[in-house]
Amino acid sequence: MPVVDTPPNGSAFLERLRRRLLAPVSPSNFQDEEAKPRWFAISICLLISLLLWFTLTLQETYTAMIELPTEVINMPDDAALVSLPPASVRAQVRGEGFELLRLRYNPTAVPIDATEDQVDLDVLAPELPNGVILEGVSPRVFNLQKDRRVIRRIPVILRGSIDTPTSYDLLGEPTLSPDSIFVMGAVSILDDLVAWPTQPLEINDLVDSLSVLLPLSDSLTGLVERSDQVVRVHAEAGHFTEAVREIAVIVTGVPSSQRVVALDPESVQVRYRVPLIQYDASLTAPDFFATVSYDEIRADTTGRVRPDLTLPPDLNLQDVSMIPPLLGYYEVLVEE
Repeated sequence: MPVVDTPPNGSAFLERLRRRLLAPVSPSNFQDEEAKPRWFAISICLLISLLLWFTLTLQETYTAMIELPTEVINMPDDAALVSLPPASVRAQVRGEGFELLRLRYNPTAVPIDATEDQVDLDVLAPELPNGVILEGVSPRVFNLQKDRRVIRRIPVILRGSIDTPTSYDLLGEPTLSPDSIFVMGAVSILDDLVAWPTQPLEINDLVDSLSVLLPLSDSLTGLVERSDQVVRVHAEAGHFTEAVREIAVIVTGVPSSQRVVALDPESVQVRYRVPLIQYDASLTAPDFFATVSYDEIRADTTGRVRPDLTLPPDLNLQDVSMIPPLLGYYEVLVEE
């Protein structure tokens, strides 16, 4: 019985691969089931070739420009920055392609020593991957502006608007909680800081209550630290109605030895908007009145004076107007 030499498994695989790669290609091959394994083998070979080329390429030495972030270190406790240093620098580095690729996608921060007024980044080189050499940075030297660090408490202001439909109105000014915050930074910055704004808030057609968390503005980030990052905004709206009330105007401060002073007319109409639930109370409230001071009449040269209107403190009256706004006056002779 004849003996047939069987090639090793690896040789058999290479022989089959050679036959498939060198086999003639015709349009019918694309419809043949045998074409699929052949194109799959070609794809695997191309992928392996690209992988080998990429691996060998990354082992070579290159020079590249890479953006590296900066990091302020060694800031004294009693000092703060007046202006921010560059957020990043352009570094010229040399090394293996793989290490440069890793540095590009995972950059090392360049330290900025805050104990110095003039910073030389060539001296403060970052910790680079093994084999990577820093050849230069841009900018290389810059001034680090600092000032005395202080703490202040300043109010928070709402930036934006809260609007209601036509027949509604706010029951009071929107409130913020907290309404003030502590800020820490350079004295030259905080001396000009009178309030801290929120992020913009625009609310339309509010008809009931509002309570939302609103971030503070991120201005001066990196220069000023804040005790709070968000505040709660609270506002209430209610259904308002119009009302009219006629009240007598009283002249106050008339000496007993003087003649009686009369006003023309002796009463005014007060028009206002009031929450619907307070409508009846606004028509009967006793602390709803108008007065004119006798001293004001004596000092007047026009013959007409404006009454001072006192409104009930427990009622929410809006868009208050008085008709007429000015009153005439005259002295009344009293027969003894």
